[in-house]
Amino acid sequence: MTKSKQPKPTTAQKNMPLADQALAYLRDAIQTGEISPGQEVDFAVLAQKLGMSRTPIRESIRQLLTEGLLELLPSGTVCVTQLSPLEAEGFYFVRDELEILAARAAAVHISDLEIEMLRANLALFDSAREEPGKLSQIDNQFHAVLYDACNNTYLSQTLRRLRIKIGLLQGRPFSNPERINDAYHEHASIIKALESHNPDIAETAIAKHYSNARKSRLSLR
Repeated sequence: MTKSKQPKPTTAQKNMPLADQALAYLRDAIQTGEISPGQEVDFAVLAQKLGMSRTPIRESIRQLLTEGLLELLPSGTVCVTQLSPLEAEGFYFVRDELEILAARAAAVHISDLEIEMLRANLALFDSAREEPGKLSQIDNQFHAVLYDACNNTYLSQTLRRLRIKIGLLQGRPFSNPERINDAYHEHASIIKALESHNPDIAETAIAKHYSNARKSRLSLR
């Protein structure tokens, strides 16, 4: 498997216990596509990168194997799981239905502060159009605010876990400038829909966004 340079851990991750730090680091790297589907996880390189022994690395790897984000090959190599086209379709079906539920709930419960957070996020997205990796992080933050606004802890937690699995799909979502522009306008429409506090309008906006995102991502395979 091809090995690529991996991102440095964030400040928040550095404040965690070592095993949790490695776990958060790997989840983030998988979710944002910094570690690609099928790519080998090099224990020695990762331990050096995070400045820790291999013991907490192994603990985090075991957890991610259980979660299905990593897989152990017959050769003994650990790599990022690759979703088949059928698995990808199944993932999107479940994720999109839950996203619609969250958007409808968010339209009812979202606060003025959360609306302002989404607007600020949209401005950041617009300013980072030339940085696909950064756009993925900003996009994740946008949807994290949306999940919190739905006022349902179980739904929010489930969607956060599912969102990590986006990283198991081939290709990067913002490698196409046209998709970046479309996503910007779709996010703006979602914010406007949430401001209406009308669940039906919010559902229409989020459904369009995820339909377009799904078509764009699956075309990269």
